[in-house]
Amino acid sequence: MTEFFAPWSLGAVALLGLNDHIFKARFHNAWTGKLSDLAGCFFLPLFVSALLGLLMPRATTLRIFVGGAVTAVVFTALELSDVAGAMFGTVVSFAGAPLGIHGVAQTRDLTDLWALALIPVGCWYGLHRLQRQTQTQMENT
Repeated sequence: MTEFFAPWSLGAVALLGLNDHIFKARFHNAWTGKLSDLAGCFFLPLFVSALLGLLMPRATTLRIFVGGAVTAVVFTALELSDVAGAMFGTVVSFAGAPLGIHGVAQTRDLTDLWALALIPVGCWYGLHRLQRQTQTQMENT
């Protein structure tokens, strides 16, 4: 889980949380919407990769690329499909109910698709973190 529990990816999660719970309420403008998209497209491939790491810990490169592909497909579907948005809202409401999350506000804007450019950046960062971990482990043995 090195790729996800790293400074930049946890920073993106913190930025998403601050943005969604403080900045959007205070400023509620186009910038706050874009900020969430950018942060999500950066850290979500790393999160998916970390989850896959529980099943296949040695397939690091494959996990990162699958995380990137899943992020691209889900984000694009949410931006282009009302059905995908409704399904996402239902899942978030159900899964988030124990945490007090009862719904999500979604707006579709084709300019949000520019955030997809952060997926390769997040994947590169994850690969870099995993390579550093492997290198450190080899040096310690």
